[in-house]
Amino acid sequence: MKKFLIFLLILVLVLGGAALIGWNYYNDVGERPLTTDEEIIEITVEPNDNFSRLLTRLGDEGLVRNVLLTRIYFRMNPIETAFKPGTFEVHGKGTLHEIITELNEGEDIYEVTVVIPEGLTIDQMGEVFEEKGLFTKEEFIAATRSYIVPSWLENIEERRHVLEGFLAPATYKLKIGQTPGYVVDIMYKAFVNRMYGVIEELNENLPTSEWNEILTIASMIEREAANTAEMPRVSSVIYNRLAKGQKLQIDATVVYALGLTSKDKVLLEDLEVESPFNTYYINALPVGPISNPGAAAIKAALKPEYTEYTYYVLDPSIGEHFFTNDYNEFLRKKNEFAGE
Repeated sequence: MKKFLIFLLILVLVLGGAALIGWNYYNDVGERPLTTDEEIIEITVEPNDNFSRLLTRLGDEGLVRNVLLTRIYFRMNPIETAFKPGTFEVHGKGTLHEIITELNEGEDIYEVTVVIPEGLTIDQMGEVFEEKGLFTKEEFIAATRSYIVPSWLENIEERRHVLEGFLAPATYKLKIGQTPGYVVDIMYKAFVNRMYGVIEELNENLPTSEWNEILTIASMIEREAANTAEMPRVSSVIYNRLAKGQKLQIDATVVYALGLTSKDKVLLEDLEVESPFNTYYINALPVGPISNPGAAAIKAALKPEYTEYTYYVLDPSIGEHFFTNDYNEFLRKKNEFAGE
């Protein structure tokens, strides 16, 4: 009987020790589920991945110490997962909860956020993409020129860039390695979706044959208006001058005609450049847009404010334009704002 009690005691100790070892191993798996000794590793989350699918794939790749215990640990110590597709950096020696948090909140290391503001030209857009390291300005411009343009676009040979005005300003999340042709395609499609959205919002009936004219007006509004609130008023000046047969005489068109993206001061000699974009030279709208406008400028082109204004001049003290339909008053204000 004494021997049996000793055996029973030893068995309890062994089982207890094994249970303790198992419990410690279980917790150790939760505290460090990955097999790597690297401080930082990359984990790729596929579209529609949940924790179970991701864990299985990492296990198949040999990155998880014990898939079954990790799965049990997750169920016993749940944490919300909000995975998004991409490749993320996580701490290789991190706990399960730390790794999941890093996947939830991390940024795809191969994704680049590119902000394209309203009013940029295609040349300026190319510079932004080049600065972000995606591709060169020249590669972007080449992609716009090789893009299959819509059939309703006319006078293609007279345009500096055939897609000028038809690429949507927006914030784009792009993968490193994506081709400029792919980026041009998504920007053009984003423009089309935006255009239809504006047309629907304003309850307008605007066939594609009229898009170039509206985008041309919107592009000038985008470059000329000091702020969004001014846009419908600038639009009214454009329409009023067209209705009266007056040249638009918009400086931004001169800058574009010169092949520039900006110019501190437009000189008298600049106004004489012979170009289908120079509204000091032609008595009509430019042949096409001079920038890529946003939704607010497009709306202003479709719905101008009702005014009799035909002139405006910037008041630098407030950063807004003064509007008038009196040429002499325009000249007085122009001299006043210039300090003359």
